[in-house]
Amino acid sequence: MLPFAIMVFPEQSVHAESGRNEGAFPPPRLHYLLNCAGCHGLEGHSSKTLVPDLLDQAGFFLCSPEGRDYIIRLPNVAFVKLPSQQLADLMNYVVFTLGKGSVPTGAKPYTAAEVDNLRKRSFHDYSLQAYRKAVVESVLHACPAAVGKLQVYGTALDQKEVANMGGNSPSY
Repeated sequence: MLPFAIMVFPEQSVHAESGRNEGAFPPPRLHYLLNCAGCHGLEGHSSKTLVPDLLDQAGFFLCSPEGRDYIIRLPNVAFVKLPSQQLADLMNYVVFTLGKGSVPTGAKPYTAAEVDNLRKRSFHDYSLQAYRKAVVESVLHACPAAVGKLQVYGTALDQKEVANMGGNSPSY
């Protein structure tokens, strides 16, 4: 996938033959571009009707223990093909860099051990949107600054997913 990244971002290419990393992306940013940006956008701004924005919003999830756990336990996060330390670095990039001012005061970065534990409890067998709704409500209660910024979604998106899958319920 790196050749694709070099084609799309040639000014950021890695010069392996010379051993130089002139303008190379730091690993968390590169992992974001390769694993997350397709849906969440290059800078964390996405199509809000289907996928949550991360820009200036991801940090709000650290306002509650449920929100902190939620963003690691998401299937596309928990099952990404990265070791737990690299996933912790990626999610710290998402929360603290893309999330910017939405991070609550005193929020702690994810550790590899925390990520490893949460990955073992990934979501399955229930509506992700219904769970997100409950988590977002807990975040909104704990973090009033998130009101009007985080989107709840709810079951309407579940129905869109089912329709897009030809009427079959999603299985996680």
